[in-house]
Amino acid sequence: MSKLLEVYSKGLYDSLNKENVTDVVEHFQNISNDTSVHGLADLFKNKTIQKDEKLKAAIELVGESEDLEAFMQTLGNNGRLDLLPNIFSYFVDYASRRQNNVPVKVTVSEEPNEETKNKVSLFVSQKMGHNTPIKYEINKTMLGGVVLKYKDNEIDLSVDNKLDGLNSVLTN
Repeated sequence: MSKLLEVYSKGLYDSLNKENVTDVVEHFQNISNDTSVHGLADLFKNKTIQKDEKLKAAIELVGESEDLEAFMQTLGNNGRLDLLPNIFSYFVDYASRRQNNVPVKVTVSEEPNEETKNKVSLFVSQKMGHNTPIKYEINKTMLGGVVLKYKDNEIDLSVDNKLDGLNSVLTN
């Protein structure tokens, strides 16, 4: 499936004006981070909902962009609207790689609140650059804290890591 996501992401990226790519990345990133949008995956996979209703919902997500509306039409014509939630996040990574602007992956145990997002955003803009995108991932197995990954660097401020460190000190 990742090959298919790459094909659609490449097609969208190549069809956009270079000035619009940043706006689309930001828009798709906001959609990916919005938990209320995650329920749309069921809508796009539901066989009982008509194709034109799915297309209408997809177009409403992307706003009034002619480029994105045409992209949604293509997905609809190909019967691939079910890929849309995955395309949003895949495109963010794909476009960032093409622009050599790799996102910071932030792993947390639950949906971060605004204060946490603001602190992470401030840290990322100070250390990695103002335009560095941030991608949040939720790992329910983490006890708490945060892990930031950027290229080959990792900052592990998780409770799990602190407990592992404490365990190794106590056992040695």
